[in-house]
Amino acid sequence: MITRQKQLVSLPCRMTVDGILDDFFKSKIGKSSSANKDAALEVTQGIREYFNVMLGTQLLYKFERPQYAEILVNHPDKPMSQIYGAIHLLRLFVKLPSMIAYTPLDEKSLHLLVTHLQDFLKYIHRHASNLFTLSDYAVAPPDYHRKAI
Repeated sequence: MITRQKQLVSLPCRMTVDGILDDFFKSKIGKSSSANKDAALEVTQGIREYFNVMLGTQLLYKFERPQYAEILVNHPDKPMSQIYGAIHLLRLFVKLPSMIAYTPLDEKSLHLLVTHLQDFLKYIHRHASNLFTLSDYAVAPPDYHRKAI
């Protein structure tokens, strides 16, 4: 949609990264022990942090960069996880394995982290019909095309 049809995700997203992570955490609260709740909270906070740090440098297509620059100007103090949504969040999971490789975790901690990340991805899959819709995209106007080239 973005690279071939030159469409953009409408921002702010109707379901933001923060909202998705909060809903996921709430879904874990009723089912988990206190230790699992703490781990789920830590993982969701970590995903949020990685997303906010990596979005501008590693998660955007070239065509999306002018839109990102506008968002930074219009919302300088707002974390990007309060503006961007599931489409961009999934891109983080493509980059995450190489990032985790540089994290000093022992084997048990790494296994626990991967388990929680897989659980989150299953949550995304279960809610995909609500998180990913064609209505989330809009055709970029002609003046945007000139900026993006």
